[in-house]
Amino acid sequence: MKMTKKILVSAVFAVAAAISPAHAQDYPQGNINFVVPFPPGGGTDIPARLLLQQISQDSGWNFVVENRPGAGGNIGLAQLARSAANGQYLGMGQTSNLAVNPSLYSDIPYDSIKDFRHIAVISTQPMVLVTHAKSPIENMDGFLAAAKKAPGSILFGTPGSGTVAHLSMELLSGEGGIELTHVPYPGIAQAISDVMSGVVDVYIGSLPSVLPHIRSGSIRALAVTSQERNAVLPDVPTVAESGFAGFDTADWKGVVGPAGMSDELVTKLNAAINTALQSESLRQAIEAEGSTVILEDSQWFSDLLANELERWAEVVKVSGATVN
Repeated sequence: MKMTKKILVSAVFAVAAAISPAHAQDYPQGNINFVVPFPPGGGTDIPARLLLQQISQDSGWNFVVENRPGAGGNIGLAQLARSAANGQYLGMGQTSNLAVNPSLYSDIPYDSIKDFRHIAVISTQPMVLVTHAKSPIENMDGFLAAAKKAPGSILFGTPGSGTVAHLSMELLSGEGGIELTHVPYPGIAQAISDVMSGVVDVYIGSLPSVLPHIRSGSIRALAVTSQERNAVLPDVPTVAESGFAGFDTADWKGVVGPAGMSDELVTKLNAAINTALQSESLRQAIEAEGSTVILEDSQWFSDLLANELERWAEVVKVSGATVN
């Protein structure tokens, strides 16, 4: 009996030691695994790596980025949701996989509200509709005219089904009374290659992911989806300017962790993220890509997500968008 008690006591201490990384004062314990649910080089991967680099410089924490693309970001976030809630597993959520996908996928493997701690939103940015540099489509009027002339003939690429880019085009086609054919891609590299070679007529993606190609002249920007023009592309009109009054879609990105993380740890991570975002070099890097830096607490993120879930559910319903 005494031996059994000793074993039980030892087991209790062993469990306590195992979960101790969940306490902020002991955090982190080794490398922090960070899931990016899209391929390298895209609009989610780039800001994630910039952020982690700055946090590492500020705190000395080490991050290991894991790109887990697929199913519009569902695969990567599903993996994160099943991970230990000790702060050693974090990831980058965004509008599509947290707010849009729950209305698009009947079998989504996580609950955006219940399965995650919403740590900090880092930025927001518009989508940009682009075509190849020698395309006969020179502006939004030309795009709309081509689409109306031959319904279904215009191929539009996106970074995946259910992304904000995809839903933005569904909204545009619905409001414009045009029929387009969707070509989802698993990432930016092949998509840009295909739009530059004319395999698809147009592509829509986040501003940071397409900006280098716009600046190089390999693709032409037709419109941004924000209500106002973006500072880094002042000569590119908004969709709203092309006869779609009130049209306004954007993508936000935020760091999340598995449900069960302590409030203390979430607060510590939120502080580290916001400190990094106030770095002049990081802020300039994010804003140079057409994004807006966000500095808010974790509750603000949770409130935003609740509102966005309702908004995008209505968009999916009205547009009739599917992931097929």
